[in-house]
Amino acid sequence: MKHKALLTCIFISLITSCTNRESSMMHSNTIDIEAGLQNTTKFNISDFGKSIRYIPLETTDESLIGNKPVFKVLKNHIVVEVNNRCLLFDKKDGRFISAIGHIGQDPEAYSSVSCWTDEKEEFLYFIRQPNQLIKYDMKGTFCGKTEFPSSPGLASYYLLTDLEIIGHYTGINNSGNLVLGFFDKEGVLLDTVPLLTSEIENSFDNIESISVTKGDFTYGNWGKTGVIIIDYKNDKKQIITANAATLWKNKKEIRFKESFVDTIYTIVNHKLIPSITFHTGKWHWPEQERTSKNKTNERIFIADVSENNTFIFFQCIKGFYSDEPVLYNGLYNKKTGETKLAKNSDVIKDNLTGFMPFNPQNMSTSGEFASLIEAGNIMEWLEEHSEAKENKKLAFLKEFNEDMNPVIVLVEEAD
Repeated sequence: MKHKALLTCIFISLITSCTNRESSMMHSNTIDIEAGLQNTTKFNISDFGKSIRYIPLETTDESLIGNKPVFKVLKNHIVVEVNNRCLLFDKKDGRFISAIGHIGQDPEAYSSVSCWTDEKEEFLYFIRQPNQLIKYDMKGTFCGKTEFPSSPGLASYYLLTDLEIIGHYTGINNSGNLVLGFFDKEGVLLDTVPLLTSEIENSFDNIESISVTKGDFTYGNWGKTGVIIIDYKNDKKQIITANAATLWKNKKEIRFKESFVDTIYTIVNHKLIPSITFHTGKWHWPEQERTSKNKTNERIFIADVSENNTFIFFQCIKGFYSDEPVLYNGLYNKKTGETKLAKNSDVIKDNLTGFMPFNPQNMSTSGEFASLIEAGNIMEWLEEHSEAKENKKLAFLKEFNEDMNPVIVLVEEAD
């Protein structure tokens, strides 16, 4: 019971994503990871897009960003989550707009700084334990709440459309026999999708140790907001992350990707339609062995997935349960069907402006590849590349210093 109570406390701040079963269906759209691993490449920024933009975030006493922030890029705004604060900036020029809400116990407070936006991007939604989403507008004004039934309760991840709220239920947070819940805007449960996988056999009594890390990119973008590492006494293991993007929208299609399931689904009328398959071949990780540490170096875990009109960008990990996991970046071109993989350790060179290597950390709701570079890293780079200040494409560097906020980098997809 002590282990269970501890995990419950951890999950209040780390909304999790967990484990899962392989689909047996065949699909015409295939992301060939097996072939990509046999012939890895190296990426340049031009592989992701043809134009690049730098947005220095305004630095004020109120908007000062600490270390290891998590950010989201919307159509008109940039959201930064750091040190239990949510800060909103203008996407056009990086101007600071407002701090959004606060963590606490009063009626307008939320339990976790992680948030989601609605389809029109007019509001930000935050979890408030035990069963609410708190809503703020883009000026930082409290705009009410949505209350969900105690069963199934709060989900681990949300997507808000014009018509409804979709929640993804995962792992230990999942108290019901479902993977997706569909709600109206008042929180009334409309429909569900049953679990795609069997339950994990390991019990709380069999836990040997639990550790938590935050701001660690060992597991790539998938683990950037934090991971919980659970070691069991029977040589089993689980690594659970917080807020990995499992639901997203591209054009009019709503997508869903579950961990340890090699399929991207399209949600149509509350049903899961298999749309794109990751072909892992000899690297396949059987669902029934998803907590086994055996053969971890011979298996691939598909981690972070995002999508725009041209590409599906993904990260996958070889040796997920090993002491030295190997992270790969992957690009699947939806127009040509081509899959390319590169080791994350092979930096993505900026062959458009000659600036620092690019590290795609997420994708904006407009389809731009997005990255964040902290001021200290920029100043360290400038010590060896002082001539970059004379580059007209990098004009922001002339006034830049180590006390400033980070810079957001956006790469727009090719036509």
